[in-house]
Amino acid sequence: MPASLIIVAGTPHNLEDVCKAFSVKQKSPDAVIVALNPSRASDSPFSKPMAPPRFMADSVANTITAMKQHGVPKIVVMQALGVGDSFPNMSVWMRWVRHWTYMKHSYDDHDLVDKEIKSSGVNYVLPRPPWLTNGRARPVRTFGNNGHGVGSFATISRESVADFLLDACERDTWDKSTPVIAS
Repeated sequence: MPASLIIVAGTPHNLEDVCKAFSVKQKSPDAVIVALNPSRASDSPFSKPMAPPRFMADSVANTITAMKQHGVPKIVVMQALGVGDSFPNMSVWMRWVRHWTYMKHSYDDHDLVDKEIKSSGVNYVLPRPPWLTNGRARPVRTFGNNGHGVGSFATISRESVADFLLDACERDTWDKSTPVIAS
């Protein structure tokens, strides 16, 4: 573990824990990255959700409160293709899966996060990747805020998403946007 890494125990669902994480260093961060997903009964994306219905939305609301208290101007939240205005550009079978399986709970929470952040007044980037893979980082293509043209079988590696999240923190290219990204 790098010496500069500080681990703060807690849950993003508790405002005091989030504020404690912002207070461990003298200088506040320049941005916050959130890559939450509600817990499930198993690793299957179709398994029963175990987290409360607003786990992500409430956690992000706590993060935004802490950001405002500590003067942090930007949040980058990993979402998913099919959230918000990218829903119409999901494949038909994924729209069915999103609506009729337990995945609906996660997507509904992501939609609440979208609304929470956009109404907060903080600067944001909400990248929306499609199917995640375990491959190496590859160049990332963006498909606007709604994903038009992303295709039915688009993928992106987790490593590529991580690189994009860091770029989104450091650059203003995607500020106040919800870019659909794929490799």
